[in-house]
Amino acid sequence: MTKSNYDYMETLTKTKTELCIDVKGVSVRFKTPKGVYTAIQNIDLQIFKGEIISIIGHSGCGKSTLMSTISGMVKPTEGEVIVNNKKVTAPGPDRGIVFQNYSLLPWMTVYQNIYEAVDSVLSSLSREEKRAVVDKAIQMVNLTTHKDKHPQQLSGGMKQRVAIARAFAINPSVLLLDEPFGALDALTKGSMHVELLKLWNLDNRNKTIIMVTHDIEEAIFLSDRIVVMNDGPAATIREIVDVPLPRPRDKREIVNLPEYRITRDHLISLLMDKFSIMDHGVEYVEKQEAEEM
Repeated sequence: MTKSNYDYMETLTKTKTELCIDVKGVSVRFKTPKGVYTAIQNIDLQIFKGEIISIIGHSGCGKSTLMSTISGMVKPTEGEVIVNNKKVTAPGPDRGIVFQNYSLLPWMTVYQNIYEAVDSVLSSLSREEKRAVVDKAIQMVNLTTHKDKHPQQLSGGMKQRVAIARAFAINPSVLLLDEPFGALDALTKGSMHVELLKLWNLDNRNKTIIMVTHDIEEAIFLSDRIVVMNDGPAATIREIVDVPLPRPRDKREIVNLPEYRITRDHLISLLMDKFSIMDHGVEYVEKQEAEEM
């Protein structure tokens, strides 16, 4: 570990000391027409308050299943999930969720979509207080001039900002992001990364964020640690990779840092197959040449 890596991890250890999520020996099995399918097996994972964690891996490796056990939408077959010192038995307002498909109600405006969530979760507030919460959330994602528009009048990036604003508005301690930017173009995705970190910073980095993604660069830019999953079935955690990059992060600068390149190359090596297409091509050409000699 280089000195900069050591200094970063020492700072992280000092600041991220309060345990927020504790996944203990979690396995999830589903009954299928072909028999019992084990999605994830014996997962142990500790996440601290204020951390941003990404979960990556190939399709079918149980990333979303693991996140669903934390959200409470999937019950572990074995083991348990503890969030804020309470066992997870069902979804709850302490865990906000943002999906790739936005999940906005099409007949409601931006304002109404967020107000509906606030009214449901923060029911003890007065109507004026609820309105203030909604207005603040809309302002935080720079959508004030669009608050009376319906989802079909918004771009993909704007819809995702509404979904994130709605999740932040109910003030959950944990924010779960299931491939939230996967359908966005590269430029919009980049701006959404910055918006997310701004919201996290405005909340004094108190929210714990867990994100499922296929994008290695996205994971490195946003995360404190990256959980790499083995392929399923019966997927497990292959390795947890620390991201030794100080915050705040500028994408144009960090890509030139040796820590960034080392982290990216290591993640790629964990996810790559043993042989690439080019390897096989070279082997085939060499075989043909040998036969012709």
